[in-house]
Amino acid sequence: MKKPYFLSALIFFSLSVDAQSTSKKLEHLMNTYYKLRKFNGTVFITQKGKVLLEKGFGYQNIKSKVPNGPQTIYQIASVTKPFTSTLTLKLVEMNKLQLTDRISKFYPNFPKGDSITVRHLLSHTSGISDHDADTTKKFRQATEEETFIEKVKSRTPDFSPGTDWRYSNSGYIMLGYIIQKVTQMSYYDAIRKYIFKPAGMRQSAFDFAALNSPYKATGYWVFPENDDAEPAKLINYDAPKAAGAIYSTVGDLYKFHKALQSGSLVSHKLLKEAYTPVMLNYGYGWIAEQATNKKMVSHSGDIWGFKAEFARLPEDDVCIIMLSNAEDLDLHSITFKLISILFNQPYQFPAQNKIQLDDATLNSYAGKYELRPGELIEVRADNHRLMATTGTTQEMYAQQKDLFLLDNGRDKRTVTFERDGAGNVISLSFMNGDQKMTCKKVK
Repeated sequence: MKKPYFLSALIFFSLSVDAQSTSKKLEHLMNTYYKLRKFNGTVFITQKGKVLLEKGFGYQNIKSKVPNGPQTIYQIASVTKPFTSTLTLKLVEMNKLQLTDRISKFYPNFPKGDSITVRHLLSHTSGISDHDADTTKKFRQATEEETFIEKVKSRTPDFSPGTDWRYSNSGYIMLGYIIQKVTQMSYYDAIRKYIFKPAGMRQSAFDFAALNSPYKATGYWVFPENDDAEPAKLINYDAPKAAGAIYSTVGDLYKFHKALQSGSLVSHKLLKEAYTPVMLNYGYGWIAEQATNKKMVSHSGDIWGFKAEFARLPEDDVCIIMLSNAEDLDLHSITFKLISILFNQPYQFPAQNKIQLDDATLNSYAGKYELRPGELIEVRADNHRLMATTGTTQEMYAQQKDLFLLDNGRDKRTVTFERDGAGNVISLSFMNGDQKMTCKKVK
């Protein structure tokens, strides 16, 4: 009679050991990224309701030496977009709004307003541009909404609605204004009423600059290594609005995940539509991708001093949250490695082995190299390390003199510096697939 109990206990013990092993692998990976100065923030990972990793790395304020932790509050930037999308779908479910509603219904004289729908705004296929053609144009004194609409109307559309895809913060800000018209309350109050309160999110709001909390993170331009790290300038929350104004914690974002999983905010039928790409890999406020043959929906956020990553595998009830108070980090590439660990799949561990070259040798590589016309790679020696900057800054790991390894999180590349007969560095080269790229030193 005791045999079934024994087998159950054995199975439970085996699952617990596997979970502990997985947790250790997840923590080891994140700790490695922290040591490599490629993650500074808080990570939260769950699978089927079980917390596998919840830990802070680095400091929420380097000068006061307050460490990052689960309670740390970060700006989440464009991770606001899934909230805006969810609220829009909630209003659709309540028959207060339709995905086929045209912008002309809310703004009668808007250019191509009869062709742009709410669905276009949600999926970044509206053609509404983020770029001002004439930055000197003056607008009459008006409300923030009127000024914004007039400004957007003055821009040349990127393309005809529904014919192409381009990320548009302006499109999501407009969604926020439409939400205000439909609910007869501010976008912020509507988010509180329909999402924050039902989900139990008590550490999330909008005016980060005015937030007075011991858990408020200081944002940095780059990984904060010492007290001289320069804090990033705070952006007023009225600028990004429905496109990126929310601040939150890993715990609150997990509550959002749970509410979505349960269908308590929006029906599973509408969420399935939101998770389905309209064009490229973008649905309604969610990026849909495959990760280890699993369907992943996610969104990243990037605002001065902060990076955010919110990734979910709805069918497997997996949630991965990374919030960082250093802006020059690539979190999305880390997500794929974390998912590989969860499902016992191979992944590329970040490069870390290197030899130490003397400062004179490192300084000989410093300069600007032409990647392509108008685009340069800047190489500089910094604190006994060699750093390369294109869109982001990465450390180059010396394997021997003139031979380095660069790991951008997705793949590793060998970079070779070439010298002339006098020993001066004249170019760098690396393989891009089967093609050798040679970049001449121009400065």
